[in-house]
Amino acid sequence: MLQRMFPQENTSLTALATLSEQVTGAAALLSEMVGSPEDRYPELLERTLTHEAATLDMLHTTMTAVRSSFSTPIPREDIYTLAVSLNNVVEKLTSAANILHLYHIVRFSPKAATLLDLIQRQAVLTTEIIPKLSTLRDLDDYWITMLRIAKQAVRIAEEYDADIQDRYKQTRYLQTTQFVRKLIEASEAMRTVATEIGRIIVQES
Repeated sequence: MLQRMFPQENTSLTALATLSEQVTGAAALLSEMVGSPEDRYPELLERTLTHEAATLDMLHTTMTAVRSSFSTPIPREDIYTLAVSLNNVVEKLTSAANILHLYHIVRFSPKAATLLDLIQRQAVLTTEIIPKLSTLRDLDDYWITMLRIAKQAVRIAEEYDADIQDRYKQTRYLQTTQFVRKLIEASEAMRTVATEIGRIIVQES
């Protein structure tokens, strides 16, 4: 009866999808940084930090939307978990950009671009799936696809590590692995988002 009187509001899902788009934007900025000369690093890092700040504002907007909605398509605590997790991905990508700037890393394996492409793919898939949580339809392939992408990212990172271990001096190797680790943490954080969405699908179906 209450559901008929107060239809579910999708404002919170729209805000979540926007947060997922912010992940795509953060990965795109980092990709631009990887493909740019070092003298552009300060400008690109500043843009990345601004993007991170905007994402935090969107997190606050999402929480406001959740609190002001009488009825939400999925439980409020699930919206909170997804929103915080997506913000966390942007923070990790921002940290990766900061590492490039701090250590003046300018040489990259093509695998760096591949990892960033995979993270963007995870974000795009998540942006597309979030609005569908209101009906829980056409969600079957999402989680398994995200799992496969995350596993692929781990393998590529391992290949990246093996590739630079013998070619880089120890200091540069350690600095570069910090960067790669942040990319894997971002991918794994997106996998966590997918796992949460999978749990919601099972729980609410």
